[in-house]
Amino acid sequence: MEGPSCGEEEDKEGRRWANQTARQSKPLFSLLSLALSMEIAIRKHDVRSPWRIYAVASIIMLCHMLYGSHAAYKSYYEVLGIKETATFEEIFAAYQKLSEPWYKEEENNEQGIHVAVTSIIEVQRAFEILSNEKRRQDYDHFGLDELQETEALAKANKEEVLDAFPLAKHNDFVPIASRTTILNATNFLSALGSDETWFIQLYSLASTGSQSFADTWERIAESLDGVANLGRVELVEIQLARLLAEKNRATGHPFFRHGLPSILAIPPSCKHLNCLVRYTDKMTYENIADWCATSILKLPRILYYSPQSLVTDVIQNAGPDKVIGFSKTGERAAPYFRKAAKDYWQYAIFAFVLWREQDAVFWETRFGVESAPALLFLKDPGVQPVVYHGPMNSSSFGGAMEAHKNHVLPQLRSITAEELGCDATGYSRGGKEVLTWYCVILAGKPGIELSQMRAVLRSVQDDLLRDIDSNEDDGTPVTTAAKAFKEKRLSLTWLDGEKQKKYCFFLVHSDDVHETCGPKRYGEADNVPKIFLVRYKRDSGEQEVLKEKKWKNIWDVVQEEQEKLASLLVASYNGTMESQKIMSWISQTIKDGDTQDLPNFKVETPALIPEDTITYKKQAAEFFSDKVQKVYYKSTDLRYGFSDVIRDPKLFQIIIVVAALYLSIYYFRPKTNSNTLNSQEDPLSSPSLSNQSEENSTTDNTSSTLLNPQDTLASTKASADLRKRKEVTT
Repeated sequence: MEGPSCGEEEDKEGRRWANQTARQSKPLFSLLSLALSMEIAIRKHDVRSPWRIYAVASIIMLCHMLYGSHAAYKSYYEVLGIKETATFEEIFAAYQKLSEPWYKEEENNEQGIHVAVTSIIEVQRAFEILSNEKRRQDYDHFGLDELQETEALAKANKEEVLDAFPLAKHNDFVPIASRTTILNATNFLSALGSDETWFIQLYSLASTGSQSFADTWERIAESLDGVANLGRVELVEIQLARLLAEKNRATGHPFFRHGLPSILAIPPSCKHLNCLVRYTDKMTYENIADWCATSILKLPRILYYSPQSLVTDVIQNAGPDKVIGFSKTGERAAPYFRKAAKDYWQYAIFAFVLWREQDAVFWETRFGVESAPALLFLKDPGVQPVVYHGPMNSSSFGGAMEAHKNHVLPQLRSITAEELGCDATGYSRGGKEVLTWYCVILAGKPGIELSQMRAVLRSVQDDLLRDIDSNEDDGTPVTTAAKAFKEKRLSLTWLDGEKQKKYCFFLVHSDDVHETCGPKRYGEADNVPKIFLVRYKRDSGEQEVLKEKKWKNIWDVVQEEQEKLASLLVASYNGTMESQKIMSWISQTIKDGDTQDLPNFKVETPALIPEDTITYKKQAAEFFSDKVQKVYYKSTDLRYGFSDVIRDPKLFQIIIVVAALYLSIYYFRPKTNSNTLNSQEDPLSSPSLSNQSEENSTTDNTSSTLLNPQDTLASTKASADLRKRKEVTT
């Protein structure tokens, strides 16, 4: 990629900016300007106590020394005494000339060694930056300097300093491009207007920080695989790098405030650079992954549980499946795990457990978890848990979630009713061509009795599958229930009668319905789950009639809504809880429903209430809203802008002069007596008020004599002048 159109001039401007911000401030110039402004203010306003202004000036100069002294260092070109366009040969010759005295054997006192060591470190750093082509380019364009002088080196003796150089011996690393897109000026536009989130790393091959961060970035890329897009921008893409770098608020030049690598996020549908979000925390996997998942992607945080709280708060919850992760390190869940918690919150409850050796026996005997990392799927009561040992990635975890998102015996819920075919407004699992289908529902309050009945109905489902497989092999006709189950005209499910009480009351008709549906009553000892079968039937010519009709009023619309419903017929089971008898009852009921002319009832059923289990919103720790985040980022920008202005030597000198003038003129000017101002008014413009003014001035003169003799003298002179002018006018 080529540089900017005015590349050479812009490069020189960048070098001039880097040198300007690095040069020492001119405190003498500031002091002279400040003294001159103070003298002008004192003479102009006839200040009787100038010492106060000089005290303020001293305070301002002290602030200047504290905040401006950090910029008191030279650029590397000035250290070596060369031009900014110097060649490598000129740089090497200057370095040899400056470092030659250090190789002479001579004795220095302790103070001389300290000063000498500091200067040789500066020369060595300048040579290492400017002698490397890529480092020099990063330094010229962005002011990057990773070779920081340490206090230990500054206090070392001569031999230790010479043995410590060069400070950074390394070769340019080659970053792994797996799961990461290399961005340039051409394909960056596709990322800027994308509907997906992008995380971009800006790096340099000559940067030691980028080199040490390579493994961490690959781990981040693996955890974000399938969640967001990742890209890299190398600083050799100067035009794009300048565009994505931070801008100095004082000079407008690009730089990296926190060094390299620099990570930023492009939210979905972001079409301008103002919506970019920059990462500013520690460059660790834990912090970056949490920032990507929580602040940018708004994914929930999976909570950690102890063995006791996990059993009481998660395992005993009569909701969907439980997905439990085991970790040895205690680090937060990976972003792909957290995304699954957001996508599958209606199907599963997610939790994390810290693996400890003292709990190993409990996990192994109860759930079969032998070590960590591991992933545990807890299915229906009585069903063997499913355990995955070892680390997982996005694809393997997604496949496991898709395979185990439902119970072995699915639960009838608002999100599964249509999928199971247990909804009068929907159709059978076999499609719209199936006009008659059935749904066997087990309803009851959560407890031991419901768990036992779920196991019985689950065995009925297993018998149906076994009947289909065995009879197909030997050619024996399958039972009516097994045939309907194979044709997807039959579904088996269970219903939480406590939470779905309206739906349960609608289908269960008996004197002891409160033992099956609704909340548990005080003193209630029995919990009686019940099985009933619902037949759904549609008219074969119903769809054609609906297409031909043209409704004209509201009553016709209501009738049309009723016509869309399938007719219902409910049959309850009153036999013993044996799987074979239940299966025989299901077969006979389906046979009667298919062959006999049974009545049809088109009634709108109560809507299923969405399950309010441990949703992903409850699992998530609280994070800031978008508005709060915008305020935070705006305040951060203002803070950085103020810091840039303060750290710029030239602008800081201007601020000092302006502040000094402001303080001297507006805060320390002499007080003016209001009577003196009144005496300067023209008495001819208001003759009626002249005598009153004269009397008031005399009274004021008397009172002011006790307060200030100088003000009294001025008022007396003004009154005498007023009398003379009055006599002349008369």
